[in-house]
Amino acid sequence: MTETAARRAVEGFFARLRRRSRLRRYRRIQALLAVESLAGPVLDLGGGPASFFAALFPRPGQIVLVDLDGGEVARAKEREPAISAIVADGGRLPLAGRSVAAAICNSVIEHVDDPEALAGEIRRVGRSYFLQTPNGGFPLETHSFVAIPFYHLIPSRRLKRLACRLFGGDMAYISRVRYLSEPALRRLFPEATVVYERVLGLRKSFYVYHSPAAGSKPS
Repeated sequence: MTETAARRAVEGFFARLRRRSRLRRYRRIQALLAVESLAGPVLDLGGGPASFFAALFPRPGQIVLVDLDGGEVARAKEREPAISAIVADGGRLPLAGRSVAAAICNSVIEHVDDPEALAGEIRRVGRSYFLQTPNGGFPLETHSFVAIPFYHLIPSRRLKRLACRLFGGDMAYISRVRYLSEPALRRLFPEATVVYERVLGLRKSFYVYHSPAAGSKPS
């Protein structure tokens, strides 16, 4: 098998894992917040091209997708014409307080310069909310196009560059990620419940959620 064919096989494997993980995550959001039963707008914060939450939610007309990238917002509208899509900074949302039934934020807070501002806006506008962010100690670097095993343990930039070349990762993109610890998340979302998403028994991601109507109990 050539290097290109091997890389494509690995990419396909992780793409299938990613699709299953996203569907499982959506079902968890539904279980925790009962989002499909909520009346009123549902915020997809940092929703990009509507490839996750907005793509799975059964009533796209309720979705307000916000992203800083105008190109991603345009693609979201092409994919899901019924959604409302806004180009805006998540740290300064053009939305009134408590104006959305639920705020959903998936794999975004680790990319922003001011996570405190983003957390404050989620808490301000959402009557309930769900946030997911990766656990930096998980063995696979899930932000690369192809997950790179034990990337965070590689001791030198030269070796990290080699790993990215071999596994098809974007080193510049990965280097901009700022993982948040569990204590930091509890400080940013003091009223929320924090649990783990587990893969093969390992802690892959944090789930941070708050839903007064659902009682905010782990499940």
